Amino acid sequence: MGLLTANADGSLSEGVASDYIVSDDGLVYTFKLRQDVYWVDSGEFEQQCTAKDFVYGFQRLFLPETSAPRASEYYCIKNSRAVNTGGSSDASILGVKALGDFELEITLEYPNPRLPALLSEPPAMPCCEDFFVGSQGKYGLSAECTPSNGAFYVYAWDYDPYTLTDNNNLILRRNSKNSEARTVYPSGLNFFIEEDGDFAADFLGGTTTCIAVTDEEAALIKGEYGCEEFKNITVGLIFNRGYELFKNEDFPRALGTLTDRRTINKALTHFAPAYAIVPEEVSMLDKSYRELAGSSLTPKYSAETARGYYDKALPSLNKDLFAGARIIVPNDSAAEAVGYLMQEWQREYGFYCVVEVPGEQEYLSRLKSGDYEIAALELTGSYNSPSAYLESFRRGSSANYGKYRSTEFEELMDAAEKAVDLAESAELYAKAEQLLIDDAAFVPLYYKNEYFYYDKDCSDIIYNPFTKNVYFRDAKKF
Repeated sequence: MGLLTANADGSLSEGVASDYIVSDDGLVYTFKLRQDVYWVDSGEFEQQCTAKDFVYGFQRLFLPETSAPRASEYYCIKNSRAVNTGGSSDASILGVKALGDFELEITLEYPNPRLPALLSEPPAMPCCEDFFVGSQGKYGLSAECTPSNGAFYVYAWDYDPYTLTDNNNLILRRNSKNSEARTVYPSGLNFFIEEDGDFAADFLGGTTTCIAVTDEEAALIKGEYGCEEFKNITVGLIFNRGYELFKNEDFPRALGTLTDRRTINKALTHFAPAYAIVPEEVSMLDKSYRELAGSSLTPKYSAETARGYYDKALPSLNKDLFAGARIIVPNDSAAEAVGYLMQEWQREYGFYCVVEVPGEQEYLSRLKSGDYEIAALELTGSYNSPSAYLESFRRGSSANYGKYRSTEFEELMDAAEKAVDLAESAELYAKAEQLLIDDAAFVPLYYKNEYFYYDKDCSDIIYNPFTKNVYFRDAKKF
């Protein structure tokens, strides 16, 4: 359990921290910690969780030898970049300090309005140094070497280290010590880990209690179940800027402006047309980002405006390439949507494309290698922030499949992430989002939903559609 806990609606509540204050310049956060949170394991280990556990946890996050994949998201913490990139071998210079057993101070290089949310995520979890050192390199690799300061602890962990099998499972039990302060309702949880499987069949057969699926898979779930719906996926087009026709940005702009989302919506009636990149589910703490930034950023459908872009691009276009451009799509729904667009492109410009629906692995491989001209992309975020969706278009992002490059976009994203307050940050993200649309770096088509189904005899199971975490602390089965 971290300093703070993320709720399903994007708001934050106490975790190990009971309260915190922020300095006027937004650079110093001081946390008061609860004194009723304990580390336990499957044996007899029991120890209070204190401020020094967070200090040690952050030191491990930034040490180069840890190779933490998300460390850079926390570079707002003072001296973290220097430690993580090897500029300094002294982790004690980090801006994370224990002011006592139950008071923690975090000092930043620059303001980051998203820091509280970041402190609820896995990279910011504490680490018990005594236990870590005592595990002699086996920390987190077995039930005996995995302590917990949360609602449950690992009671047993059966697995084959060389291959996943049906016997690969985790058995969790209630952390009774922590339940004394805040009730943990389930006595235990069982997780069965499979590399591949028919997860819908497992759920329908009663083997599993809950399942998360997208629109296409939801049709398979028949019966009476509890269900929550999340609007967290945006489907749109990206253009491979390395392809000769798309090196002139006005041609992608012409194709993007000639996008009638109403026509797509008539065909794909269960999808909502997308007039922005960041979907409705995203919030900034407890405020809807779309309400802060506006819900309609795409240009109005206009054949006349599109023709203007096309005419500007025409002198540099090789019309010999106007037949056979490949559009790769992840599924049949995207193929149907693209089919409607292609009809207009053909009628207006004589631009003909071929739609390809490769399997999942081939689709991802081709995205990464650039083996396409146009791609329908399902844009998702791994955390609840507009940044999670927009950062895919940053210069250094491995998910920047279209190779978009814009100094203005980079500057807007940097400024949004360093803004002192949420309103300013939202305004800057909106400008960055608008720039992506204006540059046709991403042409939003429609929004998809994710659905979380659970046994009708259960309640209070919380699913986070961004991190994909499932919270069982308050879960009940009747």
